[in-house]
Amino acid sequence: MVIVNAFAYDKNSSAFYGEQVRAETKEEFNAKMKEFEDTIPFSKYYTELVCTNLELTEEDEAIIEDYEVEN
Repeated sequence: MVIVNAFAYDKNSSAFYGEQVRAETKEEFNAKMKEFEDTIPFSKYYTELVCTNLELTEEDEAIIEDYEVEN
């Protein structure tokens, strides 16, 4: 299982929006990230994804490979 803290930062203010995404599979992670992106309340923003797992296995890396995730 991977646990990623997903944040969206408003480019027009100091506001941010975030949630924790937990997934067992790549499909589940991608679906949850799509849900997160669809709920971002800002028109102009940038995102930051931070993995909370201390060590990632090859399986974990495969789950998050479609996104740029910091570890």
